Amino acid sequence: MSNLIVYMSAERVGILTQDASGFLQFSYDPDWLNTTTAIPLSRSLPLQGGVFPAKKCRPFFAGILPEEDPRRIIAGILGISSTNDFSMLERIGGECAGAVSLLPEDMAPSAVGNPRQRDLTTTELQAIVSELPNRPLMAGAEGVRLSLAGAQDKLPVIVHRDGISLPLGDAPSTHILKPEPDRFPGLAVNEVFCMTLARSVGLSVAETEYRLIGDKPCVLVQRFDRRTDASGVTRRFHQEDFCQALGIPPERKYQAEGGPTLVSPL
Repeated sequence: MSNLIVYMSAERVGILTQDASGFLQFSYDPDWLNTTTAIPLSRSLPLQGGVFPAKKCRPFFAGILPEEDPRRIIAGILGISSTNDFSMLERIGGECAGAVSLLPEDMAPSAVGNPRQRDLTTTELQAIVSELPNRPLMAGAEGVRLSLAGAQDKLPVIVHRDGISLPLGDAPSTHILKPEPDRFPGLAVNEVFCMTLARSVGLSVAETEYRLIGDKPCVLVQRFDRRTDASGVTRRFHQEDFCQALGIPPERKYQAEGGPTLVSPL
């Protein structure tokens, strides 16, 4: 059996295990269950002792991984099966959505306020943006363990006064950089326009900025699940999507594939 330690904001909450048959299992750490401030990883994984089998725990953990072509390309780069959630989390599960990090048993979480990062020059950032379609989430690059759900090219980054850095290990990012897909020209401008319009009518939306990196239009979005205080320390805030909360795996997230639907009021 293989294990990954599951952390929430650098606090150990449980163990994700892959059994001899390749199935996932998850169990909360007894110390976490006895903590007065403990919260569940997901509404589909309530705080309780015992083991959650694959049917119960896989929707949450698979839901923090990339999908479709990015997942397939990442698997090829890492030399693993694209259907093996555990192996992919083992390789790229250091910085995920919400407050979750998954680390091997011999790897300790980074100290809060002391993130590992690689500062990027303008030339390096342009090269990374150009490389993303062939290396989603910079998978396989030294020290990089980034994961985001979805199928669009994007990259978690750290934005600071001196520029943009690449988070390493389990360092928390502050923003998500989304290059415009070639097949959807104008998408970046449209997204920034829609977010600006939403803010102007009083909706609470993330800070969004249009940036031209080299000749590639990009959207830079401040993460709503991260907060950076006055001292520069970035902290994670936990969140999950509705499919994770309902226990629905990514391959069934769409209504046409048996996923959730809107329920008409009685």
